[in-house]
Amino acid sequence: MIKRFLVAVAAVALTATLAFAAPVKAKVASIDGKKVQVELVGEKADWMKKGAPVKFKGGVGRIIEITDNKVTMNSKKADVLKVGDEIELDKGPATLEGC
Repeated sequence: MIKRFLVAVAAVALTATLAFAAPVKAKVASIDGKKVQVELVGEKADWMKKGAPVKFKGGVGRIIEITDNKVTMNSKKADVLKVGDEIELDKGPATLEGC
């Protein structure tokens, strides 16, 4: 009984840690239509994988490619960004919704 309780508490703690992961700082390198490429300022987060949803200032997107410290993503809201902008990338919602 105690083992089950401890496993449940550990699972809740792990889920909470992943859900509240710190945002990753990045700088917009290029914009091509809906495709945005950013350069990461720090370390790449564990959740950043090809196909992962991502939130940023003013929009959401989906990661399509990761190479070294560069992340390329598609977003309908790419027009709210400008080359040179410093943004924070955060783990996005499971399903992308937008206007």
